[in-house]
Amino acid sequence: MSITYRLENPGHPGGFVRRNILEPRNLTVMAAASLLNVTRQSLSDFLTEKTALTAELALRLEKVFGCRMETLMDMQTRFDIAEARKRESNIQRELAARTGVQASARRSQPIVKRVYAFG
Repeated sequence: MSITYRLENPGHPGGFVRRNILEPRNLTVMAAASLLNVTRQSLSDFLTEKTALTAELALRLEKVFGCRMETLMDMQTRFDIAEARKRESNIQRELAARTGVQASARRSQPIVKRVYAFG
């Protein structure tokens, strides 16, 4: 039996990095940016959750602070999925209006069915 668990409001990885990596070390954004060799502004935008985590920044965080890149990227993916799900009904209505197909209430049913050609 498989159980799927979906967190409704996962946190942005920027907040996690700020609270669990930088603050315990008493690092300023400027000092952390210097250690990571990134601009202060780009790190600040990530830490204040204005921008998404990039793979390169995740790798830099791993090399400097030891937090696994995969863990951080997984946090970003879960955050992105939750944000998209919040807009799901609007997107479904928009696509249904565009295609002229009635929006389905079931999440797993696509508006346009796939057609496979085997030759």
